[in-house]
Amino acid sequence: MDFDQAYRLANDALKEKRFDDALKLFEEALKAKPNDIYTINKIAMIHKEKGDFSRTMNLLEQSLKLKQEDLYTNYLLGNTYLEQGNIEKAIETLEHTVSIDKKDKYARNSLALAYRMRGDTDKCIETLREALRVSPDDLYNKLSLATVQFEQGEAAEATRLAQEILRKDSQNLNAMVLLGRIALEEGDSGGAQTWLNKVLSIDGNNSEAHYYAGRLCLEGGDPATAAAHFNAALQTGSDKLSISKNLGVIFLDKGMFKEAEIEFARAISLDSEDPFTLNNMGKLLLLQGRLEEALKYLEKALTVKPDYAFAHYNMGKVYRERKEYALAIWHFFFSLKYEPDDVYAMNSLGRTFLLAGLPEQARDTFEKVLREKDAADPYAIFGLGETYESLEELEKALASYRKLKALPGIAKSLLEKAEARIRALQGR
Repeated sequence: MDFDQAYRLANDALKEKRFDDALKLFEEALKAKPNDIYTINKIAMIHKEKGDFSRTMNLLEQSLKLKQEDLYTNYLLGNTYLEQGNIEKAIETLEHTVSIDKKDKYARNSLALAYRMRGDTDKCIETLREALRVSPDDLYNKLSLATVQFEQGEAAEATRLAQEILRKDSQNLNAMVLLGRIALEEGDSGGAQTWLNKVLSIDGNNSEAHYYAGRLCLEGGDPATAAAHFNAALQTGSDKLSISKNLGVIFLDKGMFKEAEIEFARAISLDSEDPFTLNNMGKLLLLQGRLEEALKYLEKALTVKPDYAFAHYNMGKVYRERKEYALAIWHFFFSLKYEPDDVYAMNSLGRTFLLAGLPEQARDTFEKVLREKDAADPYAIFGLGETYESLEELEKALASYRKLKALPGIAKSLLEKAEARIRALQGR
């Protein structure tokens, strides 16, 4: 088989996502032209899709030796760094790629994503705006800009950009889905339904539209239809892991524990070392009192990501439920080491000190919340009241409970607890 035939057949297999067949054919083509960087890069791309980053990097280095400034090689290298989580190296490489061709929209889009993953949203938006300055009709980056701005709370600007896209391309399904998301976020269920139904009338297998339609139905009190949409999203979507992770969180927030467990289990079957899912499964099991099972998932989350503050927080809550207060305190300390502004962790630490018979430390912790974070935090005020009771400083306890009662919008259950403590103290 000559080079042209092998390369053509390999591309056909690649389009059909028959990666093993494509790999064999590209390797056959490479035998005919050993220094063809296009073939080398196609082989590298397949190895990247298969998750073999070491082989991918070796091949890309081979390409760069042949042509240092090749645009696609540098683009592919930047994206490989990005997928490995090497954000700084990805940014360095993609910045160089953009310098090779300032009009390349895909390199700018990946660079913007890298900035976003680093947490530099301003730089991400600046990069996308520069892409549009260079190419005003670039709908690909305009949609990315609209999405980022929506997620930053700039719904009006996101809507304007999405509508601009639809004026240029009336069948742009991604812009329609974004408008459906915006309407859903703003509580406009009718508007959301209109946009999502329009997408599904054009493409009945659009996984994003099914996902957000499922959320819309769930919030509208129609779980059966929601389930049908979610199942369709899972069947048609390419990123099943993200869909299951997000569904698990939605069900967890709704108190639908059975459904949440199914989705988290599905996500773990797709990636058994994803710390986000492991932590959320642990949290779910903790809420159901299944402490031993919760520990198993939380311990694994911390094995994968030792500095994961929220997993430490949930571990602290598990050990507190088991009355193993020393271990609970240890995990709350680590939670605050990695997320020092987490008021929930500070209040949990204060309560654990109190349960462990360390009222002075509890008092100091609750006072720190009120002094440094939020002077009107109701849980810190209530915790401080309980702490003063433990210290037999009853007037201070009464003052704390009365301060809590005077706050607007306090949860009914907490207000009732404060009132009960006031009655008990006044009766002593």
